[in-house]
Amino acid sequence: MTLHQPAGLSVTVETVDARAIRLTLQGVLDFESADEFLDTVNRTLDAHALEHGTALREMHLNCAGVRLVDSSGLSALLTLRRRTHPAGVTLHLLHRPVQLIRMLALTGTAEYLTAGPDGTAETVGPGGELTDGAESTSS
Repeated sequence: MTLHQPAGLSVTVETVDARAIRLTLQGVLDFESADEFLDTVNRTLDAHALEHGTALREMHLNCAGVRLVDSSGLSALLTLRRRTHPAGVTLHLLHRPVQLIRMLALTGTAEYLTAGPDGTAETVGPGGELTDGAESTSS
């Protein structure tokens, strides 16, 4: 008998400068890892604010290592956006795996998640893929 072992999620944080943070996600963003993901990101944002004040403007999430995102994972991303957007921080979902592209397209949330303070978002094609030179791992 094989027991279910959660795949887990690891988040590596890198402060690029006072205006930008890069997070590299590896694993599964799902019901089991969504709260931990949000805790990690919130601690990162709080620590950055203590060190740099309100200078943060860009949060880059490298999603190349994400194997699965379920509805709880999407909810975590939407929760993150609700925190960052009012602070003037734009989310960038880089190297989106095909599964994430499909979920964002199905739910219509890609442009919402990546909208900047001025309302402009990364351009998303009809299949949910990034266009105009934005980064993605899909072809």
